[in-house]
Amino acid sequence: MLLNFILLIIVIATIILLFRELKKPSIDNYIMPECNFVITRPRYKIENDTIRIAKFSVLSKNKNRYFRDFPIGFRFYSDEKFRSKIRISYNVSEDDDIEIIYDRVVEFEEGVKEHIYYINDVIMGSIDIEIYTDTYYGKPSIDFEILQNNMCHLNKVYKIEIKFPN
Repeated sequence: MLLNFILLIIVIATIILLFRELKKPSIDNYIMPECNFVITRPRYKIENDTIRIAKFSVLSKNKNRYFRDFPIGFRFYSDEKFRSKIRISYNVSEDDDIEIIYDRVVEFEEGVKEHIYYINDVIMGSIDIEIYTDTYYGKPSIDFEILQNNMCHLNKVYKIEIKFPN
């Protein structure tokens, strides 16, 4: 009698565990929301022959989203060799804190140089990005791209090319 009761409890516990496992949401079945961004056209400012500044904004259509470990990428390249001090910074709209993404001298001879940065910030509306270059020689080109992340699915390629005017 006691053995039958123990066997019955084991069968019921197994059924409950299987039912709970089947009801558990699967990561494979999780549908991420779509990322909807707009990248504005860059505004250029040339201070002298060597200093050039490009400013643009990334607007989030989901105005109440926050992003953690949100990847953005920069690629530095040119048709010719260049050496330039490049500083990239951003600030979130309505915030006075400026975060430095990149601040180095880049020497390009061949092969694209890449830098990936992960934004850990609350993005409410837009991010303003500024790219400052102080070029010693050559003409750098910079690609900006929003990379795939684990918070939302990119519905298209979000990328712009910064080519400073002469």
